[in-house]
Amino acid sequence: MQRRGAHSEEKRRAGALFIVAGLWLAGCSGAHEPAQTAQVAQRVVVAPTANVPALLASSIDGLRSQLGAAQPLPNSLRNPLLLITNTNDATADDSLAAFRTGGLTLVASYNERTRHVRDLLVLGQHEDTLMGRASLQANRLDYLVLPVFQIDKPNRLLGLRVIATQQGN
Repeated sequence: MQRRGAHSEEKRRAGALFIVAGLWLAGCSGAHEPAQTAQVAQRVVVAPTANVPALLASSIDGLRSQLGAAQPLPNSLRNPLLLITNTNDATADDSLAAFRTGGLTLVASYNERTRHVRDLLVLGQHEDTLMGRASLQANRLDYLVLPVFQIDKPNRLLGLRVIATQQGN
């Protein structure tokens, strides 16, 4: 009988040890710690300071009347001719003019003979900020927004090129 009692005693000890171990694990499970949730990146809403899409339909003379005299091209444009010669239909009549509006620098690529503005380049390094300040939307049908990267640093944004589509003309 003593063996049976010893065996029962071992079972009770093992059971008590199992319960203590279970309580210890439950105590370390983090159940008493504040819940940790992944933080969702919040999109910063940037107030528009310029209506770039409305400027797309303008001629270069229209831009000058709306935005004032053209400014010198920024120093960040080391070789501004590369901005217009990278396009397939660039001609010898193509030219550039820079304007400031709403805290943004716009570089207009236009045909000097016809005065038609081909596209606008909004200069800056933060795509979301540029999109918001320039009143641009990526899903519009009347214009395209394309990133333009620096030639010597291809992972660094130079700005956003905005091109009117045929639907917008």
